[in-house]
Amino acid sequence: MVGFGNSNIFPIYFSQAITHNRDREPEISGLMIMGLFGGTIFPFAMGLASDAMGIIGALLVLSIGACYILFMSSKIKKTI
Repeated sequence: MVGFGNSNIFPIYFSQAITHNRDREPEISGLMIMGLFGGTIFPFAMGLASDAMGIIGALLVLSIGACYILFMSSKIKKTI
């Protein structure tokens, strides 16, 4: 049931994003698909790291991802 509920979130967010800003439809679509793809890669990488190093490996993968997001967010210019 949790997986079914989560699968319904993507179209809801996507339609809301497209409705909010029609002129940026290609960019929004690309960002949403990148997020979906990231949601398939990270659990796989966490599983591999967890098998190799235990729970610390999975946490290490999450930490690397969080550090990357923090680093990249500092590079974004504010346009608003």
